[in-house]
Amino acid sequence: MDGLEPVVDTTEPAALTSRPAVATRRRPSWLVAGSALLLATTALGTALVVWPAAEDRRTVADNQAAAASSARAIVEKMLGYDYKNFDQHTTEVSALLTGSFKQEFVHAATDVVKPLAVKNQAVVRAKASEVSVMSTPDLDGQDRFKILAFVDQTTTSAKLEHPQIDQNRVILTLSHVEGRWLVSKVEAF
Repeated sequence: MDGLEPVVDTTEPAALTSRPAVATRRRPSWLVAGSALLLATTALGTALVVWPAAEDRRTVADNQAAAASSARAIVEKMLGYDYKNFDQHTTEVSALLTGSFKQEFVHAATDVVKPLAVKNQAVVRAKASEVSVMSTPDLDGQDRFKILAFVDQTTTSAKLEHPQIDQNRVILTLSHVEGRWLVSKVEAF
């Protein structure tokens, strides 16, 4: 030949030398199945714990809303009256009360408030401007809420030249009795 030797490329292509050879190994099917079972069990366990807690929170929230709504209606009825039909007022309000507070209210309304209301020909209109739940159910499991109510009372009477407006704050304790929210205590401050 003419003295030329053929050139032989002894290098490997770049694609083959840039990555190390890795043997692919399959994971055992029992490991995949076991991991999936563990994940599913964990998800189910979490759901069983979280679901009832969420349901309890919804029930408490529903009860709070119902108690607050009842408190608004009751406090307006209880703190508003007309001297002309005071006995009817006392009867209607006492049906919305429970426990020893029921007797306390009837006694105070009959013996203290009624004589003054009749004497002065008083008419009182009560309007709750705002109500808010102050506490959640008792630890003893009783459905009982404390509700703060801001109440405006407008009084007209034979002794007043102009209507008188009083702004009051009261805390009502409402108890769930036979499917109804009833007032079991009232605190004025």
